[in-house]
Amino acid sequence: MKKKLSKIESLVLPNKRINIFIISILVLGVITGSIFIHIVDFNDKEMVINKITSFITDINSSNINAIVSLKNSILTNYTYVFMIWILGMTIIGLPFNIFLVYLKGFVIGFSLSSFIVLYKFKGIILAIIYLLFGQLLNIFVIIVLSIYSIMFTSKLLKQIFKDRSNSILRFMKKYTLILIITIIVTLISSLLESFLLPTIIKLIIKLYI
Repeated sequence: MKKKLSKIESLVLPNKRINIFIISILVLGVITGSIFIHIVDFNDKEMVINKITSFITDINSSNINAIVSLKNSILTNYTYVFMIWILGMTIIGLPFNIFLVYLKGFVIGFSLSSFIVLYKFKGIILAIIYLLFGQLLNIFVIIVLSIYSIMFTSKLLKQIFKDRSNSILRFMKKYTLILIITIIVTLISSLLESFLLPTIIKLIIKLYI
């Protein structure tokens, strides 16, 4: 059992230094996004608050079409997944992938803080629900895929400038396997975000807000 867990861990988080680097970039994005909501001007803040209020109202009155929401979620999430995966196979893709990780963290931090700004202490509950059922699996996907994208770029650079005989085809198979895994996990995340998340938020609104 320990060997299987060790294999899974080595597959999901294969490089300690890159793991720490990617997680740090994501956390930096979350912190920046959390702060940004407090420094934007009044009109921008009002616009954000109005959008969140509209979102909560639509959920509470069951005005959200789950199928349309699922399609939008899949489109957004898969765009992120394939962009990171494809950019990982290019030398110039490294800084773009790092930026995408930061941007994901920024959006998450901004969204969580927006709930708290609007609903104060009760907003913390909504923020936690949103994180658990709307973003947690997406965060996992972004971290794992970004780690492998950096590793692929690194191996590509080594093959070009150091060891031309060291084929990256073997790593390409693992990289493709990671893509398949992240596609499946992303689909699960989109299903949760579209069907389960609104139901839970609606329940929280009735109980606490």
